[in-house]
Amino acid sequence: MRILWVASKLETGWTGGIGRVLAGGAEALAAAGHELHLAGARPVDGDARPLSGVALHPWPAPRWKVQQLAPLRALLRRLDPDVVHFHSALPHGALVVPLLLLRGRRPTPLVVLTPHTGARSDYPKRLSRLALRWADGVVCPSRWSAERARRAGAEATRLHVVPNGFDAPVRPALPPTREPVVVFLGRLVRSKGPDVLLDAFARVADAHPDWKLVLAGAGREAEPLRARAAALPCAARIALPGHVAGEAKQRLLATASLGCVPSRDDNLPGSLQELQAWGVPTIASEVGGIPELARDGAAARLVPPGDAPALAAALGALMQDAAERTRLSAAGLAAAEERTWKRYAESLLAAYRELAARHSTA
Repeated sequence: MRILWVASKLETGWTGGIGRVLAGGAEALAAAGHELHLAGARPVDGDARPLSGVALHPWPAPRWKVQQLAPLRALLRRLDPDVVHFHSALPHGALVVPLLLLRGRRPTPLVVLTPHTGARSDYPKRLSRLALRWADGVVCPSRWSAERARRAGAEATRLHVVPNGFDAPVRPALPPTREPVVVFLGRLVRSKGPDVLLDAFARVADAHPDWKLVLAGAGREAEPLRARAAALPCAARIALPGHVAGEAKQRLLATASLGCVPSRDDNLPGSLQELQAWGVPTIASEVGGIPELARDGAAARLVPPGDAPALAAALGALMQDAAERTRLSAAGLAAAEERTWKRYAESLLAAYRELAARHSTA
């Protein structure tokens, strides 16, 4: 197949949640022998890192999304792809709707979209809803997000669930011993719930004086969180190192004894996948697609979103139960080992083929 993926933007390092899906999925499709093209707005902080076997097509970042329609149509004329697949936090309604109207009843290219976000999954904008209703196919990372898309108007026969893959971790040559550390990895924004974790840790800190908390990430809540942490009696045991990457991130994941994904809303967070892949026993919010990653509590402890007392109770229980941490670690690793990019590519291609057959006979 000749496949064109369209993203809101290309990334210099492909480290964001959607960026990791774009990089891992595109390279897996290319490795399977398909011609893969990836288009999107040029990064503001440099050039996008090349991807193996994937042709990148950056265009200037527009003020309005509909301004991307002209370069997109020019690229479609030049490539003549079998599939154009839009990847974004919310549906690219301003692009998908006019593209479908201009295509008319022609069978190609097959127009597919994937909304990755857990936030605003009620799809309040009219163009987003139209895109979900009119696209040839909607590929969702979780059963939860597929149900949200169906409620917004996507036909069940055009919905496919294809869970994201994940890169196997590059572990240190000599993994250090696990230490009494609780780690959060992600954007420091309200939707990800780092404030809930901070409050929960403060509730159990006195009873577990050896434990520390690391809130690793950057975001608009960083300074308010620093101020709140500094005012706590356990302030000396709380670190906010900012964004971590490379060896520092590997070391943190190799040494932490507990992970936490306290999201208020989410779909299929890469942070939970990463913690599981490193064997870090994790507590996560029972929201969005998280229970699917957690195997309904078997591969990660689940707590209600935004509930600091419930999260504190789960933290305290696991801090003093090494056997349960070991069990969760093994279950998380087993779940992570099933989510390969090869399997993602195979499932996505099967969805493309089924949607194409259905569209050609419509």
